[in-house]
Amino acid sequence: MSIVERILLDIVVGAFPEVINPNIALDTPPKNELGDFAFNVFPYAKVTKLAPPAIAEKIAEGLRNRPEYFKDVSIMGGYVNFFLTNTSWMDLFNSLSTEDKAPKNETVVVDYIGANAGKPLHIGHICTPSIGQSILNTHKYLGYNIIGDSHFGDWGGIFGKLIFQWKFANFIRDEKNLNDFFRLSKDENTKYSEILTKMQYLPPSDMYNNICHENNKLLTIRENNGKECAEDFMLRLYYSYIQATYISEHIKEADELCRLEFKKLSEGDDTNVEMWRKITAQSIASTNVFLRFLNIAPKYNIGESFYEGLNLPRPNNEDYPDLKDNMKDIVRELIEKKVATQNEDGSVGVIFPEETKIPSCILQKKDGTGLYLTSDLAAIKYRLTNGWNPSKIIYSVDSRQQLHLRQAFAIARMAWPELLGNTELFHAFNGFIKLKEGAMSTRKGTVIFLSDLITEGFSRTKTIIEEKGQSLSDTDIEAISIGAIKYSYLAQDREKDVVFDWDKALSFEGNSGPYIQYSYVRAKNIVEKVGDKVPVPLVPVPLSQYDRVCLRRLSFFDKAVIDSATKYKPHILATYCYELATEFNAFYVHTSKILEEQDADIRNFRLNLIQKVSETLQKGFELLAIKMPEKM
Repeated sequence: MSIVERILLDIVVGAFPEVINPNIALDTPPKNELGDFAFNVFPYAKVTKLAPPAIAEKIAEGLRNRPEYFKDVSIMGGYVNFFLTNTSWMDLFNSLSTEDKAPKNETVVVDYIGANAGKPLHIGHICTPSIGQSILNTHKYLGYNIIGDSHFGDWGGIFGKLIFQWKFANFIRDEKNLNDFFRLSKDENTKYSEILTKMQYLPPSDMYNNICHENNKLLTIRENNGKECAEDFMLRLYYSYIQATYISEHIKEADELCRLEFKKLSEGDDTNVEMWRKITAQSIASTNVFLRFLNIAPKYNIGESFYEGLNLPRPNNEDYPDLKDNMKDIVRELIEKKVATQNEDGSVGVIFPEETKIPSCILQKKDGTGLYLTSDLAAIKYRLTNGWNPSKIIYSVDSRQQLHLRQAFAIARMAWPELLGNTELFHAFNGFIKLKEGAMSTRKGTVIFLSDLITEGFSRTKTIIEEKGQSLSDTDIEAISIGAIKYSYLAQDREKDVVFDWDKALSFEGNSGPYIQYSYVRAKNIVEKVGDKVPVPLVPVPLSQYDRVCLRRLSFFDKAVIDSATKYKPHILATYCYELATEFNAFYVHTSKILEEQDADIRNFRLNLIQKVSETLQKGFELLAIKMPEKM
């Protein structure tokens, strides 16, 4: 805390003892001629029962009594405006820090990403993973212990189709070996033969034929690098799923076998469990290859299957706590607590109090099958009882899940008030992203895979760099291209839909990732030209308007991080980074011959100011999970 904030805190506490733990937040006046800073007193009106101008007058009086730190104090409505002396400015500069805050002994759990086994990441996976990682990073900076869980989609009918397709493809290639290895029943063998016969009568489909062609090209996994192997594996699974879906929609025997394979998996069939484990483990590993390109790293990948309570092997051997209550246990508990009711047909549902205006919902189908809601309730109780003791559980999930999570949170609060206590359950929902050229559609085969977006971004960025007559390393081009993609999304309010525009995203001017990265590199290069770290002046130095504006923005960094974290809105921090970059560039343009300045104290102060700009931009992008290039 700077001396400016300490003095304001002392004045507020002394004048208004009824205000407990006042938040000393400085703002920027609407016009520079009004002051260097503005202090909003409206938050104290309710507690003090005084009019804002009366509160402002008392605070202004306290500031006027400290002329060594404040000057030209004025009041405008509920705001106290003031200028700082050079002594205050130097103290403010010396208080700047981008170091992580002291540990709070509180844990924040973020449920995000939501990738699925057998389905490659697509352009939509820029959204929740990027938002969730920023929420994790900003809370870690503020001193929280953080746990990110990808809540991996590793269960459901898709596995029946994947296992069927894998077996059927091998049956076509070598019926005898498949029969010996899997010990197919006579009925299964017959159905495979019937399916093979009926394949020639399938209705024509260009999409199906193209998928078959692409899948056959991928039968030999490339060994070049991790990205290509990961992409090949996920595409093979994806194509296999589409093939199995198409066949099962047109051939009854295929549909029956898909359902049978999933049933066998659910009942613990050794062969199918092992196939499920391999598919899921490789899907998680392949997904994480691409998430690492986006600087996204969940601590755990706890799958939906975990909450089924089937004692399945952990696909990638992660060391998270064991499950105590599975989905069926949760349903029984909710019935016992009269939160849920079993209906005549055997299904289980919840009717909410009328004042909540939440529609009723089903927890369990009449055949005893749980639903996503049941799984999410099991996950909530698991996170509350497994030793994590979270103060916040945040769901970074898209806006389509708003009703679903309202229902889940309401049920959890009715069922476990003693467990939730002061734990916050919050849905940080996001809108959708689409290309400027139009929306995506998986059904129509026009989904934009994330791997294609990354490749396209790299290619476009490299072309732009070359057209500027420059040459950068692949690492720097990757940082710029991925930074452009991520920033273009994170700079928008997460609640809004976003249209992704390549030209805007890759612009080196205006509110874009490359513009901020260029500002960082510019600041870093100036400091590196000096070589050794220069000392901070021991005495106040005369500051220009641009020195003060830049320093003022630097002092707002923690406020931007706190606002971004507590409101779960990364665009607040992204906007701050853009404002700092803009004000630094204005400082750079209007401050001539920084390195040639004859006054050593002024020169050293400005070099240290530039160093702080560089560090702050880097830390801001680090919290947004965006890398900075070394050169640009």
